[in-house]
Amino acid sequence: MINQKEYKIRRQKLSEFINEGVLVLPGNISYIRNHDVEFDFRQNSDFWYLTGFNEPNAIMVMTFASSIEYILFVEPYDVNYHIWLGERAGIEGAINNFMADKAYPINEINNILPEIISEFSNIYYRNGSNSNIDSIINKYSNSNLRSVTGSRGNYNLRKSDVIESTNIIDPIPFISQLRLYKSDNEIELIKNAINISKIGFEHILNILKPGINEYEIQTELEYQFRKNGSRYNAYPSIVASGKNACVLHYINNNSSLNDDEFILIDAGAEYENYASDITRTYPVNNTVNTLKQMVYDIVFDAQQNAINLVKPGVTLSDIHKTALKMLIQGLNDIKILKGSTDEIIEKGLYKEFYMHGTSHWLGLDVHDTSPYTLNQKDISLEPGMIFTVEPGLYFSNRSNYSDKNQVLSGTGVRIEDDILVTKNGYINLSSDISYI
Repeated sequence: MINQKEYKIRRQKLSEFINEGVLVLPGNISYIRNHDVEFDFRQNSDFWYLTGFNEPNAIMVMTFASSIEYILFVEPYDVNYHIWLGERAGIEGAINNFMADKAYPINEINNILPEIISEFSNIYYRNGSNSNIDSIINKYSNSNLRSVTGSRGNYNLRKSDVIESTNIIDPIPFISQLRLYKSDNEIELIKNAINISKIGFEHILNILKPGINEYEIQTELEYQFRKNGSRYNAYPSIVASGKNACVLHYINNNSSLNDDEFILIDAGAEYENYASDITRTYPVNNTVNTLKQMVYDIVFDAQQNAINLVKPGVTLSDIHKTALKMLIQGLNDIKILKGSTDEIIEKGLYKEFYMHGTSHWLGLDVHDTSPYTLNQKDISLEPGMIFTVEPGLYFSNRSNYSDKNQVLSGTGVRIEDDILVTKNGYINLSSDISYI
């Protein structure tokens, strides 16, 4: 459980990036599934990270000047809402329970927000995150968006072409940098999510057999998640048997399991909004043919060696390169690929069998939004960071390779664990979940 004092500390840390200005951060709204039925509400992760406020249609405003002021715009208390759907925090709750310095009804934001932002030349807001706020802010700024740009989290400030005196600056990269370092409380929540996932995976091993359907596995797995305290998955479960495992984000989950096949299960429980992300590949009927087992061993060895590299100062790129080289060596050993490792990497020959990265950050989002590079350099690992290590090998029916084609065709293997960086190395948080 994260208490409000920790949320306050997070908000204060934003002053490392914002010296003067106003931050406007909308939470998520309610979304319609069909007609008058709404999807289950899940709060925007950045909004949650800074507030812990779990109601839809709320907006956070912070002003940074000689002091920091924290304002919440929320849905007010409503008797009819209380009767039909339950309690709201309301204005008093936003102040008393969520430590807001001020709170206002959300329907007053069009009048109050312009007064607040008119006092500042720097507005920290991501354009496009809320159409109403877009309209309010754009009335008070004719400048181009001065955002932090780059692919996959390469955050570098671009000089703004300012027409007037107001700058709109994207704050999400700053929040994402804070989210990179997990507190002790966050680590415990992620551990809880992983422990719930472990119960689900271990249960699956007891029912795995030829003839049952992937959706039965999914149902049993997610039942264990719910039973043990996870209201939601961290992401849609991938339950992929045989050739389906060659579809990286397969979610149809509607094929029957067959003998002499693997089943790849990529699933994770979410606990108090924190994600786990686990992948295991199991033989459907305890054993598979020798060549398929060799592929499994190649992936497992690559993963374990990559994990053993983890310590402060190492980068995720280093980990990926280690896993990749071991996968290539393994493919050479079973004569799927031929040539030196450097040549195979240079020509990209491995990409037919391994086409994704090895790691991603983990936290409030399964693919946590923290940057991978800063100032054109890979971020070095530091204590408190959590990420995945998940190499794989895939032999799709489209592949064209050696006379082993028929034996391996439709085989996919991936193994994934969640890793915490410590002062002296790492802890594999999910190593207790059976591998095979």
